[in-house]
Amino acid sequence: MRLDSGRIMVGLAAMLVGIFLVVQARLQHIVPPPTNTQELLQQLRQADQRRTALSNEVGRLQQELNAKLSAQAAAARLAHELINAEMLAGTIAVKGPGVSVVWANGSAPAAFQIADLDLLQIVNELRAAGAEAIAINGQRITPETEIRNASNYILINNTQEDAPFTIEAIGPPATMTQALELPGGLQQVSTAEGRTMTIKSDSHLVLPAAPLPNGLTNISPAGN
Repeated sequence: MRLDSGRIMVGLAAMLVGIFLVVQARLQHIVPPPTNTQELLQQLRQADQRRTALSNEVGRLQQELNAKLSAQAAAARLAHELINAEMLAGTIAVKGPGVSVVWANGSAPAAFQIADLDLLQIVNELRAAGAEAIAINGQRITPETEIRNASNYILINNTQEDAPFTIEAIGPPATMTQALELPGGLQQVSTAEGRTMTIKSDSHLVLPAAPLPNGLTNISPAGN
């Protein structure tokens, strides 16, 4: 029994040694060690060169990416400024949340009925409260819009309009509503003088573009 155990141990030892030699030979075949110090230094220099080249390429690509991102940001900013300018000028139709105000003469005597100055006042109040676009009876209000009394009606963009007036404004609904409902504000004064003013929030107002001079046509960009 002792002899057999000894043989088994010797056999196992020989097998382990054989496996170790085989694995070592395979590793040397896969990753052969450099034959001398000069060859090792050469490999290190080549690795440094590749690393430097890759680093330079990454830097170049990063610069190109930054330039493209800067150009895209500039283009987006210009597009946003153009849209804002077009909205202010009223050359495009716009849509969005806001308020719709119906303002009527009600039982007000002639001296207190809605006049051009009243409409100018509500326009200014809404703009101060954040209105981005305003229309009165479908007439878009722009910096060039003229609102003035004419006989028994009011001219808006050279179009005859009369009460009741529907004033639509795109902007923050809560802020604009609060501005009109302030104590001593337009709604309270209107009620005291016999006029009526109904204010409603609207999540989807659509305001038309302002009329252009003869011979020109409004062009709405895609998405409006």
